[in-house]
Amino acid sequence: MSFEVTYNGDIQNIKVFYSTEKTRAGKYYGEFYRKMDALASDLKRLKQELDEDSEKAAKIAKDAANKALSERFGSLRYIIDEHNWDEDMVISKILDDRKEEMLALAQRTFNSEVLLEEDGAEEYKIHLDEGVIEVDGEGVQTSIREFFDSDYYHDFNEAKLEKLEKLDWFIIWSRTEAGEFKADGSGKHDGNYSSKELNMENCLLTYRGLPLVIPSNGTDIFSNELEIHFLDETRASLEISNA
Repeated sequence: MSFEVTYNGDIQNIKVFYSTEKTRAGKYYGEFYRKMDALASDLKRLKQELDEDSEKAAKIAKDAANKALSERFGSLRYIIDEHNWDEDMVISKILDDRKEEMLALAQRTFNSEVLLEEDGAEEYKIHLDEGVIEVDGEGVQTSIREFFDSDYYHDFNEAKLEKLEKLDWFIIWSRTEAGEFKADGSGKHDGNYSSKELNMENCLLTYRGLPLVIPSNGTDIFSNELEIHFLDETRASLEISNA
């Protein structure tokens, strides 16, 4: 007797592009990574200068604003509100220009073909919650909430994010698909279904050690995003264009 176990829910496909020895040496896109590194290096310098100068620049701007108000409306009639003033209001125009250059370079380079074929990127998948386990197309009384609520699930994702946030820049492509997902191969298992053989590894539900990641009947894509992240903790969206 054989049976098929599927996860009826959502899976997120993630592909991250960043500079490594392998990607910088790539025949087709190596120059892109080297150019992005050069721009990011300049961006890091400009960010450091902004951090060092922002407090002083903010004081100059505030004093100049108060002086202009005094000259126009009379002494102390209007002043800048200290509680609403923030030194982060002072930005670096040249820093923003560098980010625009990186964004433009990435937009010129990345299209649907590059996303699929660039083999130097880091790829992984994760299951998203609110799905159900089915056996031969029928729902079973198996709770999977504990897997998604576990520290392991959250720690895995946080560790990935923390690693990326240490980089000078990275581009991340995330695509979320809904469908029924089975194990690789035929998807069939011998014997009888047991919830004790359901587990989670690397944020993917597995049955008998095999991740449930192969679509049984196609999928519906309802989220497809491409973003570039900069070292100043800002990000921008990229349009996914055809090759």
